[in-house]
Amino acid sequence: MTTTVWRDLTQAQLDWAYDQTQHATNMAEVMAECAALSAQARALLQNQGTEVKRLAYGPTEVQALDWYTSQMPNAPLVFFIHGGAWRRGQAQDYAMAAAWLHQLGVHLVVPDFSAVTDVQGSLLTMVDQLQRALTFTAKTAPNFGANAQRIYVVGHSSGAHLAACLGAYNWHQQGCYPTPVHALMCCSGMYELEPVSLSARSQYVSFNPKTLQDLSPQRHLHHFNMPIALLCGDQESPEFKRQALEFAKSLSDSDVHLRFFWGHGLNHFEMLKSFANPDGVMSKALLELMQGALCLES
Repeated sequence: MTTTVWRDLTQAQLDWAYDQTQHATNMAEVMAECAALSAQARALLQNQGTEVKRLAYGPTEVQALDWYTSQMPNAPLVFFIHGGAWRRGQAQDYAMAAAWLHQLGVHLVVPDFSAVTDVQGSLLTMVDQLQRALTFTAKTAPNFGANAQRIYVVGHSSGAHLAACLGAYNWHQQGCYPTPVHALMCCSGMYELEPVSLSARSQYVSFNPKTLQDLSPQRHLHHFNMPIALLCGDQESPEFKRQALEFAKSLSDSDVHLRFFWGHGLNHFEMLKSFANPDGVMSKALLELMQGALCLES
């Protein structure tokens, strides 16, 4: 008799479903292309005289962020959280959208933060760092001509999970009025951690009841009072597609202002690469979110 560990999935099936290498054989190639596109964007901005600021937001070396400034006064700001299964990635390799956002007069901030493997497997520590980074960004925004009330938090993969955690955070309890998350865009993420905790990812993430409760955005729908865009590639793992669809339904049932976008013909990593081009599905979703959020405020 076959034993299931999550709904109708066996252990092997669940591990397969949360291992992106099983669903995107071109992972290494696409991620290398994203890093190259980021390097090109950084070089282009620097050649144009745009300073890339490296700013500390916390006490440790990793707690720093890259700020790609805009010259437009009172400009909106995109706060991008990278993925990497919570255990890899550097901010400098996720600047692929910096040049086209700058051309539109938008600031881009990309924080670095600890890998989960460097903080005893604690996702709570990672979210705490990102809360610090976003708070620092909101407080610093006026110094660079950015509008602290027009911050668009964007994340991909495990970064989408972390971005959703920022959206689900009780900022008012911390004295933040208004919330620094003006609008939220989550691409190819996970929003309920229980099945993830039963997968092979538990080998390097310390899942416990507090982590599952506090950091499963699906369980904190009442905090999502901002416009949201959710994206997923139709060539992603069945579990990632299920997570996206169930989160979207829950948000819609809670009357959240939501748009859902499929990346047709795109896998998990090709979705990220689409952010390098203003005509990519991820870029178009962000531009629509920004326009929609502005309309809601007018």
